[in-house]
Amino acid sequence: MRNDDYSLVDTSSIESMATFETEVGRLQAENDRLRRALSDFCERVVCGRLTGDLPENFLEQFSQLPDRPLEQVLRFLPARQVAQMRHVSRRFNHLIRKCSKTMPKRECNGSVVFKNKHPGELTVSWFDDCESKIVKTTLADDEVALSELFRFIRVGGRIFFSDGLSAADKFLDQLSKAWLTIRPEVVVFSGDLSKTSRDSLRAFLVKVEPSISWLYFQDSRNIDDSLLSDDLIGAAGQLDGLMVLPTCWGLKLRDRIDIGNINIGDNTLLAMADTTRVSSYFSVMGCSGITPGGIRAFIENWMKQADAKSISCELTCELIFCKCLNVTPTTVKEACGDLFSKETNVGTDENIFGDSIDMEERVRYIIKCPSNRRLEILFHFYPYLCPVISEPGLDDEDNDLN
Repeated sequence: MRNDDYSLVDTSSIESMATFETEVGRLQAENDRLRRALSDFCERVVCGRLTGDLPENFLEQFSQLPDRPLEQVLRFLPARQVAQMRHVSRRFNHLIRKCSKTMPKRECNGSVVFKNKHPGELTVSWFDDCESKIVKTTLADDEVALSELFRFIRVGGRIFFSDGLSAADKFLDQLSKAWLTIRPEVVVFSGDLSKTSRDSLRAFLVKVEPSISWLYFQDSRNIDDSLLSDDLIGAAGQLDGLMVLPTCWGLKLRDRIDIGNINIGDNTLLAMADTTRVSSYFSVMGCSGITPGGIRAFIENWMKQADAKSISCELTCELIFCKCLNVTPTTVKEACGDLFSKETNVGTDENIFGDSIDMEERVRYIIKCPSNRRLEILFHFYPYLCPVISEPGLDDEDNDLN
């Protein structure tokens, strides 16, 4: 190589180094300006609120930061504020949408309770595993969407759809968004379902199908006759427990016959005959599609699987029927009596409503297997043995009222 070639290389390297040093100096000066702006901004924040105006060009300078530090800032903001930041600028909107797919989700494995007591407002409360309230947020129709609130949260544990229209289509549709991570083990519907459609409910159950084990419709109001069915419940996959217990407070037990014509039938019952579960139950009221023949098929399938594997401790499977059109102690005994190992009639009693229960009305059939598994079929034991789950935070609300 000639000497003039070396000169060209040296000159090019020197120019590149000078350009690099100039760029580094510019970035350092820019960082110094941002640092001073942030320091000035922090001095104006008192008790979590901004006093005075933002520093000049603060938002413009802040938005010029690279994506990485902005992502770190988002990790420390409450979910509601992250959602609100999408309205600040197009860049923030794009960044938050991108981050929601890549950033680790905050775990919430206790309970989440939705309530819609007042028109236009949805209250979302989080509770830890000990049912101590973590945070409570109220959303209005014209503010943050529910789906935005959950972008950075991994919801596990239990979900309660409580007072009011908390399971209305507009809320279920948002919770079914593809980018949300919702993996509850228990889902409880105990509010007004008059604004809940089959399509939105099915989409939600498909969303939670990988994780849900217990599905409750306990004290639900205004369940449309066409809302629940075998194919809709089947969207939730294999369940350990199913309860359909519409609210009927204030009615005498003997008058609670026409509380609804719920179209859950034998297919849903047979899908729960898997005895590999630790425990299971099927508790329904007012279901028209279950038949004594379906109950016999369930018992035979359950006994076949129960005999396949012995266990050390006794496991119980419960079937609880109340006011189901085709299912009575007499019809079930006629169809399945040869399979029963024990029959128990419970005498006259009064429940918490003051209803007098006739001896022949409350009946329990028992089947035991050598494998130490036990099956109980109960009739009209509502509300004694239904495995109702208490909503977290009810005691706190009572204290607030007092």
